[in-house]
Amino acid sequence: MNDFELVPLASYNIPKYPTYEDAKLEPKLLKKIPSRWKKNLAALACIGLLSVGTTTALSGCFILNRCLNSCLGSCTIHMGGSGMPIYVVYLTEQEALDVMRNKAEYMGLELNDTPPNISVTASWDNRQVNLKLFNEDKNIAFSHVGANNFWDWEINKEHIANEAQEAFDEKDSDLIVKVFHSNAISSSRNTRDEDHEYLKQHLTAQVREFIEWLQAEGIIQ
Repeated sequence: MNDFELVPLASYNIPKYPTYEDAKLEPKLLKKIPSRWKKNLAALACIGLLSVGTTTALSGCFILNRCLNSCLGSCTIHMGGSGMPIYVVYLTEQEALDVMRNKAEYMGLELNDTPPNISVTASWDNRQVNLKLFNEDKNIAFSHVGANNFWDWEINKEHIANEAQEAFDEKDSDLIVKVFHSNAISSSRNTRDEDHEYLKQHLTAQVREFIEWLQAEGIIQ
């Protein structure tokens, strides 16, 4: 049997999994992931390849418990080991459209859901932004940028909305377009309902400000 001598290392690199940012800079890293992991959200989350925002803001491994983005606009994340849930709250597209329509109509602007088929692309994340609601008499259209799903929560929607607004303004001078936005926010079991209501009120305030501008400009009564 060979004799071995233990020699301490002066320094060494702490082993770590690659992050999402690492994967973007070096796509070949993804080829080393076992194929059975690539469609497994929990596995991808644990090795840090889901997103920069989630791996930095939610340090450690986490598992997505449920994401009811089709109707509730709420997701639950369970931290690995501790089991403590963190909620991500956002407005679904239908909720956002209802908020915008209800506030506009309350202030005297009727809207339908058949706007012109016009869209722009925001360079922030190459997202296509479409018109959502329309008043044909005054040629006014509403659009909205929000969280499409849980994985979209870390992106600031106001930046995207501002880019889309500029693109719409350059596209058609005869059409009055307003792009509203709503972000997703991290929450808790005790505050998720309150936070969800806050998002509605924040969007309502944007609509109110725009309607007041239309009234001040004499575009609507």
